[in-house]
Amino acid sequence: MNKYGSNKGLLIERDGDVIHIRGLNKAKAVSQFLNAIQYGIKSGYDNFYFDASELDEGVFPNSVVAISALIDLYSSEGVIFEYGKIPTALSSTKFSQPQFFDGNSDHIINRIWKFSSSSEVSTIVDAYGKELRKEDRFSAGTITSLLWSLNEVMDNVLIHSGAEIGYVMGQIHKTSKNIAFSVCDYGIGILNSLRESKLHKPRTAIDAITLAIKEEVTRDSSVGQGNGLFGLHSIISQGDGTLEIRSSGASYKLNEGKTFINKGLPIYSFKKPGTIIDFQLNYGKDISLENALKFRGRDYSIVDLYIEDFDDNQGHNYYSVKDHSGGTGTRDSALRIKNEVMNIITETKKPVIIDFKEIAVISSSFADELIAKLLLELGLFQFNNLIKLRGMNSQEQNILQRSVIQRLVDTLNEPTIL
Repeated sequence: MNKYGSNKGLLIERDGDVIHIRGLNKAKAVSQFLNAIQYGIKSGYDNFYFDASELDEGVFPNSVVAISALIDLYSSEGVIFEYGKIPTALSSTKFSQPQFFDGNSDHIINRIWKFSSSSEVSTIVDAYGKELRKEDRFSAGTITSLLWSLNEVMDNVLIHSGAEIGYVMGQIHKTSKNIAFSVCDYGIGILNSLRESKLHKPRTAIDAITLAIKEEVTRDSSVGQGNGLFGLHSIISQGDGTLEIRSSGASYKLNEGKTFINKGLPIYSFKKPGTIIDFQLNYGKDISLENALKFRGRDYSIVDLYIEDFDDNQGHNYYSVKDHSGGTGTRDSALRIKNEVMNIITETKKPVIIDFKEIAVISSSFADELIAKLLLELGLFQFNNLIKLRGMNSQEQNILQRSVIQRLVDTLNEPTIL
C-alpha cells in the first residue's frame, strides 16, 4: 500500500501503480492526486492505471480541471496513464484527453477545454454565453458578469503565467441555481509572477494571492491593468458565491463573505507551481456590475455584444428561429429557445420578435413548450407586451393554435386543491 495506508476517507488514493478515484467533487482531490503521482514516481513507477469504479459523487470543475492538466503535463514527460472503466460523468469531461475548442460544438459546458491564444479565449467565452443562455434563465447581470470574469481570468493565463496552455471547464446546476467554473494553468504561479514586478515584492505565496485580488495589482501595467481578480472577487462577494485561488502551494478561499487560508499544499514544481481559479455563483440572485466593478471609484461599463446583436434599433429585439435554434421538432429545442428569449428580455428590458421565417414546420410539442407554456406563464397581457410572433405559415399557425387551446383546456381541467 502507499503511504496513506487504506484510508477510505481519501478521495484519491494510490495502491502501487493503481490510482483509485473515489471522489472528484472537492478541491482537495487535486492535492491528493498530485501526492499520489509524485510518491508513485519516487517509488519507481512511470505507468499508472486509473480505477474509478468507486466514483459515486459528482465530478466538479474544482478538481477535475487541474487533474486533467496534470495528466497532460506528466504525459508530456513520458509518464503513461491507462484507464479501466470510467463512469460517464467523468469520461464525458474528456479529462484524459482535453481538446482545443474549435467553435463547432453546441454543447461546451461540462467538458474540459484547452486554450493557448486570445482568439481561442474569445471563442470559448462567447460559446459559454450562448450555451448558458439556452440552458436556464438567469438574473439580470449574471451572465455578463460571468463572461467578463472568464475573459479576465483566462487572459491572465496567457499574459502572466508563462504557460503555453490553459484549461477551463464550466458547469451549471439548475436545481441549486449554481454555476461553477475552473481555470487552470501550470505556469510560474502568482508568487513568481509578482516577484518580477518593479512595484510588488510579496514574500510568500499567500501574500501574493491576497495582493493579486487588490485593485490595479499586476506584474506589468503595460500588458495588464491588474483588475481581473479584483473584479472577480467583487462579483463573487456581491453574489454571495465562492472563490478559491490556489497557487504556489497556498490557497485563498472566499465563501459567502468568509475567508479561509491554507498553506503547505503540494506543487508540481517550484518553476511550475501553477494557478487554479475556481468560482461558483448563485445565478438566481441579481448582480449589479455597476456596484461590483468600480475601479478608482468609478463605474466600469460592460457592453454585451451578443445581446446587442439582437437589437433591431426600433425598440425590439429580433430573434430568428432559423439562425438560433437547434431544430423545431422537439420540446428540448423549444425550451432552449424560450430560455434564451427570456434572458434577452431580462437583460434588455425590451420585447422580442420571434421570427419563424424559412421554418418549414414545427411540431406540436415544440409549439406547446415555446409559446403555449410561455403564454400561461406570463399571462395574456404580459405576453402580448413582450413577445411578437412573425413569419409563421398557415400550417404552423394552426399547430400553434391547437397547442395553445389544448394547454388552456388542460390547465382549466386541473383539479383544484382546497
